[in-house]
Amino acid sequence: MYRCGQVWYTDFIIGVMIFSFMIGAYFYYVGHGNYYEDDPVPMLVSEAKRVTSYLLTEGYPANWTLLNVSTVGLTNGRHRMDNQKLGWFNSWDYEERRGYFHTTKDYYFYLEHKNGTVFNKLCKDPLDGCVDWNSSYYLVQNTRLLIYDGSIVRMVYYVYQQN
Repeated sequence: MYRCGQVWYTDFIIGVMIFSFMIGAYFYYVGHGNYYEDDPVPMLVSEAKRVTSYLLTEGYPANWTLLNVSTVGLTNGRHRMDNQKLGWFNSWDYEERRGYFHTTKDYYFYLEHKNGTVFNKLCKDPLDGCVDWNSSYYLVQNTRLLIYDGSIVRMVYYVYQQN
């Protein structure tokens, strides 16, 4: 008497059990996931990391100009600031830079020498002293190091939300 059919039956039952477990786990995690609606800080952290990661690259395209930029990158790809790209970046107004960051969040950006001297300060309203970010309800900072004119500088990027 042949019992080949019993092996297929056992395999089928094990497969259904695994599939059922995976479906149950999926619905559990979807129902209990951490959404950004309750607490925007994780989303702001992710946003700050993403933008500063872009800024440390060459950008897209790699040798972008004012006419063909898609994603802003301020370096030569090796953590060394490209002065021409920084000049173009500084020539845009706040909203243009935010558009190239691919974000809708407000930001505050500056470069800082090792001795603490701040330069290249860019924020929403430079005439106002850049105080909007300081009074925000949610504030996240991301700092990266890069080389500018032969010395190490900090690239500091704040992303914030008022409510």
